Amino acid sequence: MRVVLAGGGTGGHVFPALALARELRSRDIEPLMVGTDRGMEAVAFPAEGFPLETIRVEGLRGMSVGTQVRSLALLPQALIHALRLLRRHQPRVVVGLGGYAAGPVCLAGAVRRIPLLIHEQNVSPGLTNRVLARVADMVAVSFEATGALFGREVVVTGNPVRREVLEGERRKGLEAFQLDPNKKTVLIFGGSQGARRINRAAVDALPYLDRLRGRLQIVHATGDRDCAEVENAYRTWKGDARVFAFIQDIASAYGAADVVVCRAGATTIAELAALGKPALLVPYPFAAGDHQRENAMEMVAVGGARVLLDRDFTGHRLALELYELLEDPTVLSTMGRSARGLGRPEAAAHLANRIGELAGAGRGVPSAKRIAAERWGRAPKDQ
Repeated sequence: MRVVLAGGGTGGHVFPALALARELRSRDIEPLMVGTDRGMEAVAFPAEGFPLETIRVEGLRGMSVGTQVRSLALLPQALIHALRLLRRHQPRVVVGLGGYAAGPVCLAGAVRRIPLLIHEQNVSPGLTNRVLARVADMVAVSFEATGALFGREVVVTGNPVRREVLEGERRKGLEAFQLDPNKKTVLIFGGSQGARRINRAAVDALPYLDRLRGRLQIVHATGDRDCAEVENAYRTWKGDARVFAFIQDIASAYGAADVVVCRAGATTIAELAALGKPALLVPYPFAAGDHQRENAMEMVAVGGARVLLDRDFTGHRLALELYELLEDPTVLSTMGRSARGLGRPEAAAHLANRIGELAGAGRGVPSAKRIAAERWGRAPKDQ
């Protein structure tokens, strides 16, 4: 049985898609990823032996007028391409996982009367998923609060987290980065491309952290642009730090971390919660609909994180927060337990179960033919 996964672009969309693809493969279901040739999926999926198809499509929100006009002009072509792709591969289910490639593929699935599931990773659904929810057979969400925003029945599955992240261990993490088990470890990152605001605040915080220097070690992923500058700042500070443009082994970094300083993308929130990692969250202020702030507030609501708005995130403020968290070990342990309460480490399995339901793989579950017949008035051809 084949299932099409549509979406991709950034790590926030690609990593959950990859976690789901692995889960499907473990059940002898063949996942086919459909994305663009510019997104992370173009490298990540072939690297693990998953088939990949690409379509030409570009984003709309947050783009210049010229880019929006070009993107709109590409949509009809992308939809035709997606229709042909689905006719060729004959999937039993189409799954939209976010990213601008998901729109044309999911619409094509609806036109071809293939059972459609969309998954919303953020608290507040984006424009594409709001539209697709009107034609989707099932809407899965990461947060319970999201259901009311769709105005229809949803299933809460959580956001899939890669198995290697879930299996990260403190001992292995400390060994991987050659860290001291007697020191507190702060992990700092800003996403796959880094975050200049976070990098600058971390550097500016160093003079205020002298009292912690002997008890503190930092693992910092900066992105390519700021790596040399940040590394030089830590060297001048003469503290214990490991600086990388990008951390490939994020599982070990999480495993070693006592507290995490980062943005609040949906995948990051899912990972922090599943692992029970206390965090200082700095939501990206220009995210569509301010969705990172909403994601962060879900962690704050359960007591698993503190939020520092980007405009208020200075080196002095970061240092104050780290002193408060690291001076009292009960604060971190309490936050960690609270964060874990929001976690859904079995999200990939739950989502795969729902896909199986739509495909008719479960006993007593409506088949894909029946679902399509009820929704569209006639069943699709045998696949």
